[in-house]
Amino acid sequence: MFRLVERPLSLASLTVFLVALSMHSAGARELTGLRSEVEPQLEGAAAAYAAAPGDVEARRAYADVLFKLGNIWHANDVMAPLATPESSHVGDLELGARLALLTMDLDRAERLYTRLLEVATPGSDTHKDATLQMALVHYQSQSFEKTRGLALPETERAYALLEFLKLFEGEPYQVSWNDAQQVARLPFTNDVFQPGALPEVHLTVNGVQVLLTLDTGGDRLYLDVSVADKLSIKELIVSKNKYAYTEGKEIEEPLGVAEVVEMGGVTVRNVPAVVAQWKANGLTTDGVLGTGLLKQFLSTIDYERGEITLRPRSEKSLDQAIESMGGREVVRMPFYLTSTHLMFAKGQVNDHEGLNMFLDSGLAATMPVILVDETVEMLGLDKNDIEGTRFYWSPIDSHGLDGLPFGASQALGNVFVDGDNYRSQGFFWDALISHQYLWKLGSWTIDFDTMSYYFPATSDLAEDDASAEESTTTAEKTKIETVPNAEAYAGEYEVGGGAVTLNVTARDGVLFLQAPGQQPIPMEAYDDGTFGIPLANATVTFDGDPSSGITGLELNQRGAITAAVRKQ
Repeated sequence: MFRLVERPLSLASLTVFLVALSMHSAGARELTGLRSEVEPQLEGAAAAYAAAPGDVEARRAYADVLFKLGNIWHANDVMAPLATPESSHVGDLELGARLALLTMDLDRAERLYTRLLEVATPGSDTHKDATLQMALVHYQSQSFEKTRGLALPETERAYALLEFLKLFEGEPYQVSWNDAQQVARLPFTNDVFQPGALPEVHLTVNGVQVLLTLDTGGDRLYLDVSVADKLSIKELIVSKNKYAYTEGKEIEEPLGVAEVVEMGGVTVRNVPAVVAQWKANGLTTDGVLGTGLLKQFLSTIDYERGEITLRPRSEKSLDQAIESMGGREVVRMPFYLTSTHLMFAKGQVNDHEGLNMFLDSGLAATMPVILVDETVEMLGLDKNDIEGTRFYWSPIDSHGLDGLPFGASQALGNVFVDGDNYRSQGFFWDALISHQYLWKLGSWTIDFDTMSYYFPATSDLAEDDASAEESTTTAEKTKIETVPNAEAYAGEYEVGGGAVTLNVTARDGVLFLQAPGQQPIPMEAYDDGTFGIPLANATVTFDGDPSSGITGLELNQRGAITAAVRKQ
């Protein structure tokens, strides 16, 4: 929403930016430099492969470049003839198994990692990485019991996860529907179009109702330590992680099990859970509903209807989800998955296509795109420091996922808190798509059977966004430099009876609007008495008159109206 600038606690997502479960650059396959240095290699590699498809080295070189650029599906097709359970070539097995895991071809990934563990030298980086990736195969297939023959040194960051899987008893995520309709709806309990808001829903865990934030940047069910005891979460082992919302600080988190989770019309038993230090870092809900639970279903996050809809994973359910889009044209978008839950799709910034974008619905930034420093460098973008924070923002001319473009906006920088995230996965991690982009699309459905997202090609929210951009452009033509009697507007403006307070200040004839915990943002004054924040596509209208008294304001961002009453 409104927040053009960010503070650490506004980055609510549970994304582990350290990415502890990353690969070791596919063994000897080292990723260096920028995307712009690797992209020129693609044409030559493709030509050499096309000229001699039987040349093993040409095939390897082509698959390698495709993988580094994140062209995962094509790389998988090219590499498949070389990566077989009969192979003894470590590099072929590494890349082939990795591509199979990224595309969730889990049976093939298991066969290839089994072979890689046979041919790799015990104790080598290759062997340790293959062990980790095999653990992820069993994690994704939910065959936790198969990990009991695996071992990692305690010094490895993935050690705690592997031991958790080995200690886990019974089948995880046991789903039972409460009626024959097999549709569960979780209404949002809040207005997701309010400043800084993310979707919040009620679930019942071990008989106790909890309020959770939706976050595809989080993996398992996260429950704050303040409620974990009340919920009787069975703890198995303690893990250490770094998150965006902890500003990179490492914290200890017990890993455990929630016996019963009720989600509207569906019940899930034996649910992996994390006891998180959530509220201690300034967040207010009881925890996070992450990808681990959503993955059990065909999940639709519907911002227009204000609900999450869960259906069984089936073709029939997918047809129902598409029908729910009201006859709109549907955009199908493939995605691939790395680590435990990081979902990537293809997109563009400033018309530079082919970028790898992680979709993080729980990142509460007001900017639709978060760029890593290397992408900012590659695109030659300006950096504008955000006062009082470690962040900066860069102006961008266009952005969006493939087939779902938007125009000019801002991108947030210096969000990633630790490590070389740009290269950590063996392919370039170019950008992150936040809640601010996703809600404008109206809804999205996540289908883990086809590894695809489904979006409506157009939505009322996107049309509102276009209208707001047009109205802002018109207003810019009649901008005035200073506001007469600017001090008369200054004060605190309460939203929802004081649940949120917006502060207005004046300096040198310019008004500034400040959302909770954020830095003040200058507003442009127009001669019709309205004020604008162009890069947020937002306008502000004040109630009353500066000579007789201002009584309130309305913040209009892309058609979402926030009314606030001035505190007397």
